[in-house]
Amino acid sequence: MNPGQPDSKEKTSKAVPLGTKNPYIINFCKALVEKKGGKLGPEALNKLLNDMYGLFENMLGQNMVKALPEDLRRKYLELCEDLTQVDYETIGEIFDKHIPNYQAIMKETMLQFAEIFMKNRDFKADDYATPSAASTAGAAYKPQQRS
Repeated sequence: MNPGQPDSKEKTSKAVPLGTKNPYIINFCKALVEKKGGKLGPEALNKLLNDMYGLFENMLGQNMVKALPEDLRRKYLELCEDLTQVDYETIGEIFDKHIPNYQAIMKETMLQFAEIFMKNRDFKADDYATPSAASTAGAAYKPQQRS
């Protein structure tokens, strides 16, 4: 064991981002972009899909927490105040055992997300310009300012 690094048991039990994305959600996001008619280059499309994935993941998490019984929701939110206390086992005890209809929550979240995306998203290539795309087009890269 290296000093300053947790032992292997501690590494596997703590909840840390996995770094892998659910391919079904990625395909769902791609299908929305195609349905909307987005024509983006590979880098811009990748950025858009990453943004969409993060937003979807956030919405799904919120909907899962809302679906918990009130006492467990309160317990979970208290645990989240100190993320060092949250591990996969604890998350499983709360969500796996108390949300038997997770497929319905996933489906409802997909419907909500699709409705919001299709209603509000206008494609503009400049919104997802990347530094390399801008330089190949001969234009300076300018990050979009949000209002």
